[in-house]
Amino acid sequence: MLFIEDDRAARDGYAAYLAGSGYEVLPAATGQSALKLATEWTPDLIVLDLGLPDIDGWEVARQLKAAPATANIPIIALTGADLRHEVVSAMRAGCDRHISKPCEPAALIDAIRRLLGD
Repeated sequence: MLFIEDDRAARDGYAAYLAGSGYEVLPAATGQSALKLATEWTPDLIVLDLGLPDIDGWEVARQLKAAPATANIPIIALTGADLRHEVVSAMRAGCDRHISKPCEPAALIDAIRRLLGD
């Protein structure tokens, strides 16, 4: 999976937990790097922070869903942007799930398993 988070501590912590749970994790810190990695690697799933420093997560989701190579990859928005209009916007942009931070890693694993059918 591609894990996009600009906060290094959060990115490293979640990536370590996910890897320890058996997932192959490719981390990214920016929207631009995420778009490049998603196209090159075509992950099974993407976990996306919406508050990124270059291209925000809403735009990343829109671009991923618009590109034929990445359109079918499920996206989980894992973000502090949890106001009603932000959640609705994330879903309209192409996110399949929205999880508010802070989030227990086990809840993220549960959402990943549901989306991947594990």
